[in-house]
Amino acid sequence: MDEIDEYEQGERVRAWLRNNGSSLIGGIALGLAALGGWQWWQVQQDQKLVDAAAEYQAFNTAIDAKDDTKAGAHAASLSQSFPDSPYPVLAAMRRAELLHTQGKDDEALKVLDAAQGAKADPLLVELAQLRAARLLSSMARHEDAIKRLDAISDTSFPALAAETRGDAELALGRRDAARAAYEKALASLDVAAPTRPMVEMKLTDAGGSPNAQPET
Repeated sequence: MDEIDEYEQGERVRAWLRNNGSSLIGGIALGLAALGGWQWWQVQQDQKLVDAAAEYQAFNTAIDAKDDTKAGAHAASLSQSFPDSPYPVLAAMRRAELLHTQGKDDEALKVLDAAQGAKADPLLVELAQLRAARLLSSMARHEDAIKRLDAISDTSFPALAAETRGDAELALGRRDAARAAYEKALASLDVAAPTRPMVEMKLTDAGGSPNAQPET
């Protein structure tokens, strides 16, 4: 094939641009629009995080003031406006704690049970359910607490789940089951864990020995 001289190369380029220039410019425009859209979305997401954090701070201020009316309003705003963030479940757990201190355990339980959904963080939802189990035990509803624990098939918080089960079993007078639960809790805890001494005391109260090897 004969080599194409510079003039013919130039003519071919100009002809291609005449035929395809509009689509090329359109493609560039679309690319720039997409980039601008991505940057806009990033700004919107950043602003949404700022707004969510501000709403959660307002919620905490109401909690610190022991004003459940305002706390409930801020918690509802978090659930409605920022369901993808961890704040709704965190707010539910803190609000339930406040309600418990005010003697409103039934209301606290409802708050914890509402802290779930398709958009909620599964780990935080599980933690809220473990809090609910502990609350049930404090209400002397120990069998209900155990049922709540049984509903968590593969816990991400084995020590907390086992300790809570041990508390319920011991309250029901089932010392063997309580000892087994406390031993399981200790097996899941690091030797330097701050909660370990308390679990060891509970195991001793249940008739076990913290130094004994758990049965396998």
